Amino acid sequence: MTQQPQSLIQPSQQSAVPTQKEHVVVAGETVEQIAKNYGVPAKYVRQLNKLSGPVRPSQKLRIPMGRAAAASAPRQATAPVPAISAKTTPASVTPTPTGTTPGATK
Repeated sequence: MTQQPQSLIQPSQQSAVPTQKEHVVVAGETVEQIAKNYGVPAKYVRQLNKLSGPVRPSQKLRIPMGRAAAASAPRQATAPVPAISAKTTPASVTPTPTGTTPGATK
């Protein structure tokens, strides 16, 4: 039986990665511009900060980072994995009689 490799990151170490960042709004900024600068959807910034209107200068916003931002990133298409056919047969193997060495001659 083969042992599966264990993860080197312990659950307590995973929380060390910040999941949010704080941004202080500057005059003229919009939620859409701020979200674009951080690479996250404006919808997530609005939800996280419970915003229903425009932001104000010096307002502090929480910006989703890490896993939250990764979850919102567009997913790249991957090539489909070919299905294994039930008709596929393995190469034939000739069993070696017990007590003999393959390729040995008498």
